[in-house]
Amino acid sequence: MNINIPGIDIDKAIKNSGSMELFTELLGDVYKLMDEKINLVETYLKDKDIQNFTIQVHSLKTTCRMIGAIDLGEDFFTLEKLGKENNLEQIEKFTPDVLNTFRSLKPYLEPFASNKAGAKKEFDKDAVSNILNKLVSAIDDFDLGSAEEAIKTLSSYGCNEELTNKFQDLDKLVSNLDYDEAKELSKQILSKLID
Repeated sequence: MNINIPGIDIDKAIKNSGSMELFTELLGDVYKLMDEKINLVETYLKDKDIQNFTIQVHSLKTTCRMIGAIDLGEDFFTLEKLGKENNLEQIEKFTPDVLNTFRSLKPYLEPFASNKAGAKKEFDKDAVSNILNKLVSAIDDFDLGSAEEAIKTLSSYGCNEELTNKFQDLDKLVSNLDYDEAKELSKQILSKLID
């Protein structure tokens, strides 16, 4: 598969994410969370909420590095440093360009965001519990590859609407690298399965 995305170092990205498959999956995840993240950064900037602004650009720095957008990762890192220095003037000056560069990746990432939904496996409480436990361990080890793998396996099971929605929430949390929340939600789902 030949991927050519301006500003993205494919070899570095594959090394960071562990495999070509995980890298392309990551591109799809980034595509899905892009608008939401950009809106959050813009809202925090508008509200002059530097603390939350800094948290968001830190997360985007990590995301960009994971997908091999090294220069863009550095730009977000600069914004993060400015946030830590409380330098609102410089933040207001640089943020729009950095976000526009990030936004310009969107059309390139879109092809990776297609939902490949095949036939669902029959729901198996024990199997799903095992996968959730694997997910919690992967999160503890900061093992993005295994966490993504676990999420993918979870969504391959047919389940009721409530559980399907919870798995989607879990997917979003892992994609956003919100590990503490993902772990919390995994444990909640597990405790319901045991009941």
